[in-house]
Amino acid sequence: MIDLTISLTLDTGDQWTVKPSIGTYVKFERHFKKPITSLGSEIALEHLVWLGWEQSRHEGRAVSVFDKFIDQVSDLEMVNDDSPLAESPSPTM
Repeated sequence: MIDLTISLTLDTGDQWTVKPSIGTYVKFERHFKKPITSLGSEIALEHLVWLGWEQSRHEGRAVSVFDKFIDQVSDLEMVNDDSPLAESPSPTM
């Protein structure tokens, strides 16, 4: 499965880290109608924010509705460098 940890910072200064669960990945697939494995080649910032938002809700954190939450996020980082989403392109010769 995807080893992804997301660090979120809001414009209020609140900061936390989440690691999406299997359930959050399934909800992603249902919401966006695409397999989670497609993130390796078609990553969108909205997808990362949504995963962080949904996992935060799952963990009981009080967060705004998604469209308002997007406006509150001032920084988002993928914490683990070995994430398939953070792979650098292969060099060409």
